[in-house]
Amino acid sequence: MKKLSLLILAGLAQLSFAQDMQLRKLIPNKNILIGATVNQWVVANDLGKPHYSKKASYKLVGERKHIDIECAIVPKEFNCLTAENCMKTEVISPEKGKFDFVLADQFMEYAEKYGMAVIGHAPMWHTQLAKWMCRDKDGNLVSKEELKKNIHDYIFTVYGRYRGRVKGWDVVNEAIEDDGSYRNNDFYKILGEEWIDWSFKCAMEADPNVELYYNDFSMAAPGRRATVVNLIKRLKSKGLRIDAVGMQTHIGMDFPKFKEYEKSMQAFIAAGVDIHLTETDISILPNPYTGADVATRFQYTPDKDPYKDGVPEKALKAWQKRYKDLFALVNKYSDHVKRVTFWGVTDATSWKNDFPIHGRTDYPLPFGRDGKFKL
Repeated sequence: MKKLSLLILAGLAQLSFAQDMQLRKLIPNKNILIGATVNQWVVANDLGKPHYSKKASYKLVGERKHIDIECAIVPKEFNCLTAENCMKTEVISPEKGKFDFVLADQFMEYAEKYGMAVIGHAPMWHTQLAKWMCRDKDGNLVSKEELKKNIHDYIFTVYGRYRGRVKGWDVVNEAIEDDGSYRNNDFYKILGEEWIDWSFKCAMEADPNVELYYNDFSMAAPGRRATVVNLIKRLKSKGLRIDAVGMQTHIGMDFPKFKEYEKSMQAFIAAGVDIHLTETDISILPNPYTGADVATRFQYTPDKDPYKDGVPEKALKAWQKRYKDLFALVNKYSDHVKRVTFWGVTDATSWKNDFPIHGRTDYPLPFGRDGKFKL
């Protein structure tokens, strides 16, 4: 009874917060979740726990003003959370057969404290992947049978732990290239396309009630669009479930063309799935790269970092219009768009400050470094 009462109170508190959400004014359909990724520093700070990390890779750790600002924004402005890193395989299971759920459990505690929906991200991804998943101790690719067992055991352990608490999982992340070919990662080298089908089969069996998603960037690319549609059809033909496609939506001021982005939305909906905007941010800076492969980097030059001291009014207005045009598509297809998640909380901690060029000052999120709403 006590637990039920706490859940009811959390839900009422979240409803109260949702009424004040500034983003809700731009995305009025209350069936669409509005989410953000949060990092471990925000979680630990809010819960009063030590910053549990083997390496302080986060560049703003110790800059309490940014952490405090984000701690204040998250419960007021969002009703859905995605873990930035703590549910990836290299964090949860860096060694085969061993699991470390400290950070993931803290993230779940934080989300549930505010009655928020939780999205699990991203168990099967070639980046930030535990080495044992696809390689043996000597660095050689494992056999087909061993990889299938590794995927099965990992998904059943992790999904099982959070069964009934996670709304949906990005089951497979970034498995397709712009031209529509499958990414030649270690999963593919061992199992071909089957690794994706097997991952969805394991996910469906591990938690029959959780939502299952395929997630990727540059979804406006015609080649990727076509292959994602074929993937959806293939999974369904095998009796496997896929509930939504995650369109990451790391975009810029001149890419992608929203006409092509809309074509992808229409194609995925026609294939029988819903749409989630899963990693939304709009870079205001000139970019030499239109993708979101984290391994891609370019050399810093001053002309690629024009707003170190602030954004001119003209540029800000253009950026605001870009966001509003995106939200117009969300609202147009609101019967099928179930979530808009931003990759980060404020500009201060956005990964776009360092991607694809390290050390720039970017302004890609609706909340600025001072925590003020920019839209």
